[in-house]
Amino acid sequence: MLRWGAALAAAWALGACATLAPEPRQSGAYADYLIGRIANMREDYAAASDRYFAALARAPADDALLSGALVASLASGDEERARRAARMAPRHDAPAYAHLVRAADALAARRWAGATDELNRVEGAAAEELIARMMLVWARTGDRHVDDVLIELAPFAQIRPYGSLFAYQQAMALDYAGRDQEALAAYQTALAGGLWLPAAIERHADLLARAGERDAARQLLGHDMSLQHPGLAAALRRLDAGEAVAARPLTPARGAAIGLNGLSAIYLQESDSAHGLSALTLALMLDPEFDGARIAFAQQQARLGHTQTARAMLARVAADSPYASNARTIEAWAALDSGDEAEALAIAQAATAGGDVRAMRTLADIYRNLGRYAEAEPIYTELIAAHPDDWRLHFSRGAARERLSRWNEAEADLQRALDLSPDQPDVLNYLGYSWIDRGERLTEGLAMIQRAVQLRPTSGAIIDSLGWAYYRLGDYAQALDYLEHAVELEPADPTLNDHLGDVYWRLGRRIEARFQWRRALTLDPDDPAAIQAKLENGLAAAPQTRSANR
Repeated sequence: MLRWGAALAAAWALGACATLAPEPRQSGAYADYLIGRIANMREDYAAASDRYFAALARAPADDALLSGALVASLASGDEERARRAARMAPRHDAPAYAHLVRAADALAARRWAGATDELNRVEGAAAEELIARMMLVWARTGDRHVDDVLIELAPFAQIRPYGSLFAYQQAMALDYAGRDQEALAAYQTALAGGLWLPAAIERHADLLARAGERDAARQLLGHDMSLQHPGLAAALRRLDAGEAVAARPLTPARGAAIGLNGLSAIYLQESDSAHGLSALTLALMLDPEFDGARIAFAQQQARLGHTQTARAMLARVAADSPYASNARTIEAWAALDSGDEAEALAIAQAATAGGDVRAMRTLADIYRNLGRYAEAEPIYTELIAAHPDDWRLHFSRGAARERLSRWNEAEADLQRALDLSPDQPDVLNYLGYSWIDRGERLTEGLAMIQRAVQLRPTSGAIIDSLGWAYYRLGDYAQALDYLEHAVELEPADPTLNDHLGDVYWRLGRRIEARFQWRRALTLDPDDPAAIQAKLENGLAAAPQTRSANR
């Protein structure tokens, strides 16, 4: 049975907990089980699901196979396979996700007692028990036990990053129960906790408007971060039109889905893709119209390189959804990552038909990514005319202009980006690196890159810039420390390996220099001929004055 004490301990120790399933008992399924387990470990959940279900055809009652099939099918977004595996699991003492899947369907159908029974039987990894706890809040809320829920949520208030998430659950439970003033106070407490949870912020603004505090609702939705979020921007438009702020009324299933969406964000920040994606699929089972969860799922699959899975999820975002433009831009990047440049451009170009700012920015960024700077630059210029205070646009146009050898204009753009947002490490790095690479404003450029490293100390590209700055200044010993560290952080970057080869050469370490140059050649460098020339002839007597800005 799920207990608050266990869930509380789970919250503290989430990162260290894992479930190790026993091996299947029937040897005929063992090969499929091994392949599925390896695929799961490689975060290829669709392939893992295929192998686990192939094994289940021969050993349908095996706990290890059922557990693996449930995780893989949920993490790949396959709701029907997850339900199939849950039906195959025993009624009691089933794998944790079998109980969670059955509870999600019961909660969506407003079968509070059935959902509660399933959730109380969850025993598993910390992440699984926290998912169960989130859902149990709403099974009990639906069953009119709101006061009990408030008492049970209290132990989570001080646990970061979970405290703010559970505070939002408390606020929404009170909101659902019609206890408006208590709910408003709880929403404010949750907001102060620092968790960015747009679907809950929409509920907060909706209650403010219903309570007659429309100016406060407008202030909440008019925040810069809110305006950049499609769901909250749509909520603000509804508020200004005199409509209900929330597109749909709050239900226990929707409240649970919002909670799981927040929990998933925490898991994904902790690099726990399996549980993060599974939580998002459960959220969509609870609320099939929750496009915010759908977008988050597709983004994570795209990050993992599973473009087909990402695009299949994005295809389910309706054309009239506030998230439609987001879906198309993510789809365009997924197509580009899969190597289909023509399709990526076609998707991005089609998405700009309505003049959507995000789609136009995506098209320009894809052009810049492809080295088509002359096509990217005028799009950035058009966007800057409409949004002159967006530092990102000035930075992007400056980078495009630098590549087009329009340095004076590029420099002005980069300096404007810094004026608008002085502590942006990418801008500090780009401008400082460009000055040093051009032999201009060396002291100022070095200070900028040093500041960028302080702001982003794990970026191999920025640390490389600092090393290259010392190289251009002739301080090869200092340059070596930073360039070696940069390659440690990003060993597959051709520019970083090329730069390390250069400093080895200057230090008289010729064998190591040629090794790094040969390695750089295997990593698809921008200018392989220049590296090949160094392999054949070494470096000239003085440092080169070429640009390798990123």
